[in-house]
Amino acid sequence: MGRSLRSSCAASNYHEVLDVLCGFGGVHSSLDWPEDEWDKLIKTNLTGLWLVAKHVCKHMCDAKIKGSVINISSVAGLNRGNLPGSIGYASSKSAAHSVKKIMALELGAYGIRVNAIAPGIFQSEITAPLLQKRWLSTVVSKIVPLKTNGTTDPALTSLVCFLIHEKASYITGNIFIVDSGVTVPGVPIFSSL
Repeated sequence: MGRSLRSSCAASNYHEVLDVLCGFGGVHSSLDWPEDEWDKLIKTNLTGLWLVAKHVCKHMCDAKIKGSVINISSVAGLNRGNLPGSIGYASSKSAAHSVKKIMALELGAYGIRVNAIAPGIFQSEITAPLLQKRWLSTVVSKIVPLKTNGTTDPALTSLVCFLIHEKASYITGNIFIVDSGVTVPGVPIFSSL
């Protein structure tokens, strides 16, 4: 994966205008985590995130571009939205948060800001089957402060637009939680309601 990213970066002149990287990774898998599935998930959510950020930020540094890297992660990586069976996903997102914080420390000297957005459950093709579950509707109605699941637009896109903007030039190394307040109560969603 790293060689192809390097080749693509070298073959293009995108670095002359690219000043933002917004990336996310996710894999839908079964509740049983065979080793090959674990490896695939870590490769997507952690190694992929790092490789893309590494090569794009190298070009930003070489071109002296003050830019912004935004990682779309998950509240699962903050130990606030864990579910049974999510060991691989939560572990990969937690590690991704560490990568983001260290990159923020290292790249700040080049004027590159690095932040993450940690969404809760959003309406999407991947979450559609989950959102149809009756138990989840009960959870949302009883413990989620805003009583709704978000949509990527505007909940995530408006925050991405803000973090890209020069008005956010003093913000780096942060994780922004966008979850309709689901992590505020601190009640495990698998507990009896």
